[in-house]
Amino acid sequence: MNLRNLTAKDQWTLSDNSLLRRILVCFLGEVITAVGIAICLEGKSGVDPFTAFLQGVSHVSGISFAAIVPIVNIIMLILVFPFDRSIFGLGTVINFTIVGVLVDYIRPIYRSFFHIEYSFGSMLLHLAIGLPLFCLGVSMYITCDLGQCPYDGIAPSLRRHFPRYSYRAYRVVQDIITILLALLLIRFDLSLGIIALGTVIMGFFIGPIVGFFNKHVSNRLVGISGDIFAASASASQASPAPA
Repeated sequence: MNLRNLTAKDQWTLSDNSLLRRILVCFLGEVITAVGIAICLEGKSGVDPFTAFLQGVSHVSGISFAAIVPIVNIIMLILVFPFDRSIFGLGTVINFTIVGVLVDYIRPIYRSFFHIEYSFGSMLLHLAIGLPLFCLGVSMYITCDLGQCPYDGIAPSLRRHFPRYSYRAYRVVQDIITILLALLLIRFDLSLGIIALGTVIMGFFIGPIVGFFNKHVSNRLVGISGDIFAASASASQASPAPA
């Protein structure tokens, strides 16, 4: 159901698919995403492909990571927006402004509770916890359809315009390409620690895990049924695109 079909009263209740419900699930999703990233970073288990790409750009350009994040996201938003105007919304703003702050806030708190002796087993444990949390958070704020990080909006946009392939397939291919670009940026210097085992694992499994959470968790939290991306594609065929 599109938000434009909801009455003003319904939008601010917790009924299925309401605006208020979407906002709450979106915000919670961003918090969970930040927790997942923080756990992966603290365990030195590798970051997701897009974060690895951003770190690679920072390494090559000499610009700080904090400055690179909004710069790259704004550029990507400009490129993606003409093809899918739904990419920009509250979820985009939250992602730009909240997630990074939460990660920096969560990491020292995590260290104050857990004294980690880094090992291969510890890395795998943190990855096993952080990766599902990261994917759940991504699934939640994407399913809310309030806009998202431009990178996370690429696969849903492709799914809407070219529904022949699944979201999971698009996301896996997208993440693998991003990892390769990150490797090129750092000239395959793995000693920098920008890309690790966790990055490769995420490149293959983020798509399938997010797809799983879309179906079994996020759709139910928002209060919708079916595939939101397929529904959006059908809606775009049934009505003219906005001018």
